[in-house]
Amino acid sequence: MGDFCKIYAMDTERRAALLGLLDLKSADHKVATMLYQTVLAPYADKIVDSFYDYLLQHNQYTILLDRGTIPSLKKTQAGYLRSFGKNFDTSDYFDYRLRVGLAHKKVGLTLGLYQCAYRELQQLMLNEVPDDFLEAGISSQDLCCFIHKITTLDMTLAIETYHDASVTDIQDELKHVHVEKEVLNERVNTDSLTGLSTKDYGITMLERYLSSEEENKALCIIMIDIDFFKVVNDTYGHLAGDAVLRKIAGLLNSAVRDFDVVSRFGGEEFLVVLSRATKEIAMKVAERMRYLVIDNPTSYEGKEIKVTISQGVAVAQSESDTMQFLNKADMALYEAKDQGRDCIVMSGADVTRD
Repeated sequence: MGDFCKIYAMDTERRAALLGLLDLKSADHKVATMLYQTVLAPYADKIVDSFYDYLLQHNQYTILLDRGTIPSLKKTQAGYLRSFGKNFDTSDYFDYRLRVGLAHKKVGLTLGLYQCAYRELQQLMLNEVPDDFLEAGISSQDLCCFIHKITTLDMTLAIETYHDASVTDIQDELKHVHVEKEVLNERVNTDSLTGLSTKDYGITMLERYLSSEEENKALCIIMIDIDFFKVVNDTYGHLAGDAVLRKIAGLLNSAVRDFDVVSRFGGEEFLVVLSRATKEIAMKVAERMRYLVIDNPTSYEGKEIKVTISQGVAVAQSESDTMQFLNKADMALYEAKDQGRDCIVMSGADVTRD
């Protein structure tokens, strides 16, 4: 079995079924031989010349044809005609016709154009069948009927691979679109400087959790601000400030669970959304982040830039909406700053500091 027959599952049983649909039988091999001797061998070149005259009369085909390759194409087409219907029930015959569909797909020939062209080729072969032919019990009607059957067989096989290639192209395009969508979504939802989620994404996730009765039962957020960040920019420059932001972002992200959301809220502020977390867990996470920042200064051009963070923690209440919830954490953050920074304040509770 040829490679393409294997790919398209054209095994013996399937080939026989298709031939049965077209009423092609073993006795038709004699008709194929007679067609070759009477029409295809003597008139193949004439048929091909007339066929290309037809193609060159129509813009739909001329835009696909490179005139410099027409002599080569004619030679290939003549070879195809001389094999037309020969050994039509073999895997080699099926394999060759399956390849034709892929070839037409590659050059951009649509199925509609292919069918119109094949109708013309078929007619040109029929025109060369003598009207009163009768030899060895085979008549001109038998030859014409055979041409129709083989034309249908060849077109069916070519369309099989053409259609499959088209479906594959569509699937590849859909995958490409999906990948592009994912990339665009990632770009939209990712802060370009820190690699964290954007503010909008953080708020969207917070709203989703707040609207979920199950998630709302154990939901906390932490608002974080880098202390005296303006001093960093004024002292070391904005590029150093960017390096600090990236460093802090990585530290904060490393301190949370995979399903928690850390987003850059704006400037030097960050928002951490902790789902399935009690206030005790939130305070432990905040403490872990605070110590990580203290213990891991940013290295920039041979200098170590040490910063601290202030944090405000809030626990979701059943009546909380998004803005109220954020405001609770924000108020706790400002309380932390008022208390001297480098500390954690739980909304409605006391300051936590060493």
